Amino acid sequence: MKLADGHYIKGFLIFGNLDKSGFAAKGFEIQPPDLRNAAIDTLHEFEDKLRRLLVTIQSPARTQWHWNVNSDYKDVLEAFDRRTEKLAENEWSIRTRKERYHRYIKRMGQGCLRREKLRLYLSIPIPAHRRITDIKNEEDKEHFFNSCLKGLENYFDTQFHLIEHIFGSGTKIKLMGDKEHYAHHCEFFNPSFAYRSDKQILERFNENQSILDNSFKSSITGNERCQERDYSFYFDGFYHNILTLKRWPQHTYQSMIFRLTGLRFLDYSICVNVVPGEIKKEISMEEKDIERLRGDYRSTGKESLLNAIEKKQIKIRSLTSGTTHPLQVEYTIRIWAQNLEELSGKTSAVKAALNLLESAQYREPVLSTQSINLLTQTVPGWIFGRYTAYALYAESQYFAAMLPFSATFTGHLNEAEALYDGDNFNLVGVRNFIASTPQHGAVFGMSGAGKSAFMCDLLSQTEPYYDYTVIIEEGLSYGVYTTTMGARPIIIHPDNDLSINYFDTHKLPLSSSQISNASALVSQMCGKADSAEQENLRYAMIMHYIDQAYQDAYDNWQKSHKHLLSEIAATAISSLEYRAAKMPPGSSIVDAYLEFEDFGKNNPAEYFEMRGRISSEEITRFIKGSDTAEIVRNFAFAWFEPEDFPIHSELQELMLAAVNPAHDMERVRRIATLISAWNAGGAYGPLFDGCTNISLTGKIAHFELGAISEAAPELKKLAAFLITNYTRNHIISLSRKARKRYIFEEAGRLLNMPGGERLISEAYAQMRKFSCWIVSIVQQYMQFKNTLIRPIIMGNSKQFFIMKQADRGDLSDLADVEKSGINLPEVTQEAIMSYPSPENLPESDVFSSLTYYHLDQYMPLVGTCRNYCSPEMLYCSSSSGEDFDQDIRAIKSYDNPVTAIIELCQNQKKEAS
Repeated sequence: MKLADGHYIKGFLIFGNLDKSGFAAKGFEIQPPDLRNAAIDTLHEFEDKLRRLLVTIQSPARTQWHWNVNSDYKDVLEAFDRRTEKLAENEWSIRTRKERYHRYIKRMGQGCLRREKLRLYLSIPIPAHRRITDIKNEEDKEHFFNSCLKGLENYFDTQFHLIEHIFGSGTKIKLMGDKEHYAHHCEFFNPSFAYRSDKQILERFNENQSILDNSFKSSITGNERCQERDYSFYFDGFYHNILTLKRWPQHTYQSMIFRLTGLRFLDYSICVNVVPGEIKKEISMEEKDIERLRGDYRSTGKESLLNAIEKKQIKIRSLTSGTTHPLQVEYTIRIWAQNLEELSGKTSAVKAALNLLESAQYREPVLSTQSINLLTQTVPGWIFGRYTAYALYAESQYFAAMLPFSATFTGHLNEAEALYDGDNFNLVGVRNFIASTPQHGAVFGMSGAGKSAFMCDLLSQTEPYYDYTVIIEEGLSYGVYTTTMGARPIIIHPDNDLSINYFDTHKLPLSSSQISNASALVSQMCGKADSAEQENLRYAMIMHYIDQAYQDAYDNWQKSHKHLLSEIAATAISSLEYRAAKMPPGSSIVDAYLEFEDFGKNNPAEYFEMRGRISSEEITRFIKGSDTAEIVRNFAFAWFEPEDFPIHSELQELMLAAVNPAHDMERVRRIATLISAWNAGGAYGPLFDGCTNISLTGKIAHFELGAISEAAPELKKLAAFLITNYTRNHIISLSRKARKRYIFEEAGRLLNMPGGERLISEAYAQMRKFSCWIVSIVQQYMQFKNTLIRPIIMGNSKQFFIMKQADRGDLSDLADVEKSGINLPEVTQEAIMSYPSPENLPESDVFSSLTYYHLDQYMPLVGTCRNYCSPEMLYCSSSSGEDFDQDIRAIKSYDNPVTAIIELCQNQKKEAS
């Protein structure tokens, strides 16, 4: 048999002439989701879709499924590196991303990465009514060609939309054009291209040449030895073997094909040619067989013949009802290698995988001519070959599970912010933003699973995308990382002179949330109340005096800032008008102010025009109006400097000096006495009492609570609340276009505080609109699962990083879709429990494993990642509270923290050796 040749014409493969004697084919690149970790119902859903496709494509059309695996991630890696060059400014981040890029480029060149590709070809005889030789006039010939091409275009477009409809939006399908067809033929005929550095094959494409002239650059040499043959044929520097299926598995299910497509090496492919059968003809043949079997039964009386008759009757019912469809299938597996030993090993592995497919049987052709003939049947797009000796009868009902509908788990490789290894030599991309929407997350893992190393690496890789980072932790796991950002952790303890004023709105208008959060903080300072009623009463009283403190501060401030009142009122009026005209119902005044100010930065002319339309009379009425004066007051706090706000000790004095007549004086004085312990001269230092003296204007704010003694749990809890509220206000005040991120290690400390649950809930639910990505790290799942914070975090997160768990019960609880909103299949749970602990791995191959679970728009993305850290990254993430001082002193002795980390790692390595 000769290799089929054809031409690339207007996006089609044309074999023979462009007339009724020829054949046309069109390829579709299919990117199915990775189903290895899919739930059972998802597997069934995709098997049904494949059955529908097999039944839908009718004769004379034929399909060819081409699956192969290679090491090509070049486009992904080059795009990743271009974004590094364009976005990254921090030296540590550049180094981290470059290390990943060069590591993966090297592995790709060595063929040590793995990526599956699936292409579907659809082919038909060209629907023309005459031959081109019958047409003499050149103008008529051109019209004939154009008509044929237009008909083909309409047909294949219709089939494309049909295939899209069958698979739905969860599977990406792309039409192939001339260059995509040519690239696939080059891969098919030239396996050596995968190992060559010069891969610019598209530049060599010549549309005027045939398929073989363009892509086939070698010659095929057969091996005619019949005894102990080592290979089928040889070309392009590789030895090749061919295997075909000769019997289908006894039972099929959708995930069984992964045993064949999941082999951990490259250089093998699967081609499946599918020819739709004729139902009437198949039914007629079965009816004849039944008549013959009935005759045999009458002669012999064997009960086994009755069973055979019953099976054929069931088959006829399935065929007539349309639940199954007859098919003729050629199932060909091609393996190649650069030497015979490697080829033998790969062939044995493929055979072993076939033996695991429920008693499926394979055939290995003896003669090279047979193998070469089978190769001609698998040329991409050519489905009308005549060498059909190895074709098998199949039915769509069971055959769908045997299609190589398989993909590599790659996460979000397109525009990935961070890259990680998979567990099958694949690469996995992680994105914390999809379009402009942050994908809030949570990290789960037992102690020692590698959470700190993973988070430091993730923060380092993704740093170029973010303008601001907040970290709240306990243990200084991120201490060295913060130094690489040119900052130092803000270590909270009673003996330092840091102050964060909970009255400070951080250049935002005063809001009910600000008053509520401040009231919750002060209420917690009083300790636990005797009852819920008493606690609510105390909270209401405190809220009154906090509001009064703000009013007093405003009254004092406006005396010396009356010249600003008109500007403040004009801003308030414009913000309210903007809210009414352009914002959704329920938007707060703070939202209106921020959005209007952002609008002004982008549209200054329109902004000042809106402000200019407000008359002085309108401003005066707004300032003095009984229903608007409070709005002016609230907006005025956006003009306050830190020293203009009231402070905690002033609130305590206000409670003693100006008790509301409606309040119980003794109760108010008792509250004032209780909160006096939190004054600057009290046991907890000036943290809660004084003008704010920390700056959040850099790229990172890292708060460390580990220095607070365990003997002062209330201080640690209140400090977490204070910092969370304050940094949240700062993030809200930044431009909405700027990307921010919040690493929340201490969310659990806010749970028992009035308002704590709401604070976290607002952060997860509302920070999206401020372009802020939030992630919470959970180590003790047992403590986490029964808290009020669990449904908030789980319900508002889109992605989860699940590392090794100590308790299977915890993992089962986490995987309960009704409790957590995520559905971890049993196979994924088994994988998580079997993840190795990094400390038990050899030093030459240390990594941490995690399941990346992303609630995608159509179906969850689920797969395993491995985090292989560089020595420098391990040093960066291995710091703790005990040795941070020593590390920071060592780093400070250098001019550059990145240089310090590199040299300190080298010194450690020398000392260890």
